[in-house]
Amino acid sequence: MSLFALFHSPSRQKCDEFNLVLQAVNIESQVVIHENRFYLLVDEKIAEPAYRQLKRYVDENTPEEIITKPLIPASKGFIGASLYGAILLIFGALQASTAFNIDWNQLGLADSWKIVEGDWWRAITALTIHGDVAHLAGNLGFGVLFGILVSQHIGSAAAWLLILLSGASGNLLNAYLYKSLHLSLGASTMVFAALGILGMFALENKSSYRRKSIRRWLPFLATIALLAFTGTAGERTDVLAHLSGFFSGCAGGLIWTAIGKPQFTGRNQQYALAGLCLLIISGAWMLALSFP
Repeated sequence: MSLFALFHSPSRQKCDEFNLVLQAVNIESQVVIHENRFYLLVDEKIAEPAYRQLKRYVDENTPEEIITKPLIPASKGFIGASLYGAILLIFGALQASTAFNIDWNQLGLADSWKIVEGDWWRAITALTIHGDVAHLAGNLGFGVLFGILVSQHIGSAAAWLLILLSGASGNLLNAYLYKSLHLSLGASTMVFAALGILGMFALENKSSYRRKSIRRWLPFLATIALLAFTGTAGERTDVLAHLSGFFSGCAGGLIWTAIGKPQFTGRNQQYALAGLCLLIISGAWMLALSFP
């Protein structure tokens, strides 16, 4: 009988493992040592099927290979998050004091019927007003967290512009889904839009190589789990608005990645995009005050 060395290693452990695999399928094999190296030997006549058996075993049992580059943040995101918080607090104060004798709730509410009839700016103004302090605090905390995370991918001002547009789109989608009298307010649509954006960015992360692609979906599935956990609880929760915001954020994140996931980190770019965010919000409120 002519023997063939199917595998060799300086460690006996792997040879013994492969030896057990072959013996489990009734393929005769043996482990020998020669010059401080271990060899797995089989009859040359059955070397080919023995090789196929071991290859199948290795393919099924080798640990998944993951090579991931760390994310180099495009921005720390603190300035943008601070401005977001400041805007919500300013409008919270305006609401609480009924400043300038204006009913800010009435003017800024996302009234689905009025939005469908042409008051599109309510999809934006509604993002800045809240029902009570707890509502404001929740959106402030989660919004800052998700906004900072998005900012680390594309820059602070670009992140908040994308979040703002996605949140407004979520309110528009929500209004057209209802097409009837339905009132909503709060930045939660924008907060869940940010979560959807994060899900898309994680899914399209090209800095990672994963041997088994199912692992690539886990961060996105985590955002869905977070949406289910935080976006559907409470009697006054507008679940459809949260879902609309999340899916609008997914769409926004998908579009952003489709155009190459550009980063805007230059100071002038940051100023320009931040100014555009403020212009959109102030313009929406100017329309709201002009057409009460």
